[in-house]
Amino acid sequence: MGLLLQPITSDDDFKELIECEWTAYETPYNGFKEIYCPTLGTGPNAREESIKECRERQLSDHKGDPTSHWFKVVDSDSGQIVGGAQWNIHRENPHVDGVGHIEAYWWPEGEGRKFASMGMDQWFGPRGSRMNKPHVLLAICFVHPAHRRRGAGSLLLNWGIQKADELDLETFIEAARPGIPLYSSHGFREVEEYWIDPKVEDPSEEWKQLKKKIPPIPWMFMWRTKQGRYEEGKTALP
Repeated sequence: MGLLLQPITSDDDFKELIECEWTAYETPYNGFKEIYCPTLGTGPNAREESIKECRERQLSDHKGDPTSHWFKVVDSDSGQIVGGAQWNIHRENPHVDGVGHIEAYWWPEGEGRKFASMGMDQWFGPRGSRMNKPHVLLAICFVHPAHRRRGAGSLLLNWGIQKADELDLETFIEAARPGIPLYSSHGFREVEEYWIDPKVEDPSEEWKQLKKKIPPIPWMFMWRTKQGRYEEGKTALP
């Protein structure tokens, strides 16, 4: 069986793509998925309805962002989407005015939204100081658990690396721990570890339940130099 890298060119692709994303982030569990694409409700259709909301939101964000480039990896025998990635190509500094507060409007008003908004700010906040220059960003990358270790991740990575080298730009990744070995093997360096860990004084019972459902989430800021040229002790970290 072979794998093919293809750009996302139609809205129809997003249905299978985001279903694959959910499955990937559920195995192993990725807490950030619960902040960015939560399963809201408890009924028999809660997951399906939550995937639909997440899909429509990600599609809308993609269409409204000229820097966004989505790709899929397809199994050539079955035609199944087995992985996906969103690359953002910033030919200019996107953070001249900083990042600003991100309101998690997809959560209902209340403690959940406050928790998720704080988590979003902790995730995206470092971009204002770390990515304040033209660059290429791997914003999202996932592979279906049944199709890992077949090279899908490398296919998705290589597109962005080649584009960055073509444009002579640095490349950044906000990496979950399971992805660090793959990114390191493609020339990305670990710069600093951050945590998503929303906290308030005198948390309510609802907040405590959210903390149990979404425990502190570590992520690594990773970076690849222009053209992949790095000299230990000489190349300055971002």
